[in-house]
Amino acid sequence: MNRLMIFLDAIRDHLDAHALPPSCSVEVTTWSTPVSVHLDTDTVTGVAHGLSTWAATLDAPRVSLWRTGDRVQLELSGRTPCGVLVTVYGWVPFDPVTFPDLPPRTEQEMPVWLLRDWVRGGEAAA
Repeated sequence: MNRLMIFLDAIRDHLDAHALPPSCSVEVTTWSTPVSVHLDTDTVTGVAHGLSTWAATLDAPRVSLWRTGDRVQLELSGRTPCGVLVTVYGWVPFDPVTFPDLPPRTEQEMPVWLLRDWVRGGEAAA
């Protein structure tokens, strides 16, 4: 079986095994990040909920923020139980209250638990 089929099977099995939030796209490749999932939401609460739900299903989850100007990408990376690397991400509008220490063209890591705070109504990130 070729690598692409292995990654396709792994993400299909993972999606079947867990109640995960809606995605607008799932990209599967044989490159360095074999599976990328784009969440189907663009609010801080929606993306935080989606990423925290995914984080609970992946091994060694890591979250980072990346600001491009007026948008912020929140990205989660981790591995499925069978070891396939998965990246899940969503874009939200930049808000200086939510992201007070995130200048343009900057990437920062953040703790996974902060996603759960945002879902419950927390506000600041960086």
